[in-house]
Amino acid sequence: MMEAFLLDVTAAERDFYGERLIFLEGIIKEFLSCMEMIRRYQAGTGRRDPVSSVQARIKSAASMKQKLARAGPPVTADSALREVRDAAGVRLICPFIQDIYQTAALIRDIPGVQVVAEKDYIHAPKPNGYRSYHMVLTMPLRFLKEQPEPGIQLEVQLRTIAMDCWASIEHQLKYKRDIPNQRL
Repeated sequence: MMEAFLLDVTAAERDFYGERLIFLEGIIKEFLSCMEMIRRYQAGTGRRDPVSSVQARIKSAASMKQKLARAGPPVTADSALREVRDAAGVRLICPFIQDIYQTAALIRDIPGVQVVAEKDYIHAPKPNGYRSYHMVLTMPLRFLKEQPEPGIQLEVQLRTIAMDCWASIEHQLKYKRDIPNQRL
């Protein structure tokens, strides 16, 4: 079932996102709550759980500031929530490719979820070999009487265990060591 974890939020994120941080935390927790119930229902009805593990994060203040500076909008929390699709992110790791597509279908069926964008990097990998299934979605935040406009976006990445391992290694080689266009 769902593992319990805390979001890694530092003083830098609290300072940058301010009162909007609760929206990012809220969409992650709402989504994970839905996923936990879906996974429990799958198990309770004799089906196999299509998710082996879960990770979630709020984009660090430093990373968000850099992304906004490169893209051009003002470097503010409002811009972060309005202009950037991955301020809040969840990664679902699945055992097999068919589990990814099954999970994506289950996500689309969550009441109130609106899928803003989908990219299938499994059938069409990136030039560097990256494979994953990405969804950007919004969903109602139950704790708010009036929902923020535009809705708070959540990026959901679905990967197999092997895809996640490859992406982690590739990320470490390229981004953490400044090796341009490194291929494994």
